[in-house]
Amino acid sequence: MYKRQLLDGFFSVERTWRNICAVRNVSDFKTVTSYRLIGKDQYEKVAPGGELKHGTLAEETYTNKADTYGLLLSIDRRDIINDDLGAITTVPRKLGRDSGLKINDVFWSTFLANSDFFKTANKNYISGADTVLNIDGLTKAEVTFLDQVDSGGKPIGIMPAILLVPTSLSAMATMLYKSLEIRDTTASTKYPVANPHSGKFRVEVSRYLSIASYTGSSSKAWYLLADPGDLPVIEMAFLNGQEAPTIETAEADFNTLGMQMRGYHDFGCALQDPKGGVKSKGEA
Repeated sequence: MYKRQLLDGFFSVERTWRNICAVRNVSDFKTVTSYRLIGKDQYEKVAPGGELKHGTLAEETYTNKADTYGLLLSIDRRDIINDDLGAITTVPRKLGRDSGLKINDVFWSTFLANSDFFKTANKNYISGADTVLNIDGLTKAEVTFLDQVDSGGKPIGIMPAILLVPTSLSAMATMLYKSLEIRDTTASTKYPVANPHSGKFRVEVSRYLSIASYTGSSSKAWYLLADPGDLPVIEMAFLNGQEAPTIETAEADFNTLGMQMRGYHDFGCALQDPKGGVKSKGEA
């Protein structure tokens, strides 16, 4: 009975996070480690006799772990009898919505606290007046992404796929994605009108990117990311793969007339591979 209301609330909040992250299934609350094998060697020409040379493999590791988040709400017996406020349906929806909001809070707190992740030393951070989101700025970010190399000094071989922007840059990002041409109205200026980025990067917009209460937020910064299925910059872990919260009901304590509902959700979030994206400051 309550599951539908719970899911209605859960899916009523922003879910941009789900489109830019990898998702992992974990079986307990222990720290889990991901391994990504990288080869430092290339094929060598086979000499007469057909003997192949031995290559070497290295590995890069990333960790994550799930924690439990939950909330308990009580419904007074009079509200249950009268149900004039729709308590029986309102509470499950609120528990679902609160879970969705908490996921966003944990996810974007983790994503935006990225000053040691997106940085010049990792060659995945650009700044300056020429990093404003426009054709030239997007071109610079694309080149920065494509010029990244693995620990063996070879190109990572992954293409950028997602343009992640705050709400203030949503219109520009959409224009860069959909417009076949963008005209400059400056007088006496010769320029090509074709948009080289048309249809190239899927646009994702999140209001969390520019909320001042989150460390690292900005209304001007934007990101160019790989598809999370290829090389994720961030990962969500869900206990037993359950991406929606659980709701349970019980009678209130013996000295209280009414009932209680509780919702809980087991998940975790962690940054992963810095080479999976480029951050543009969007200003000097």
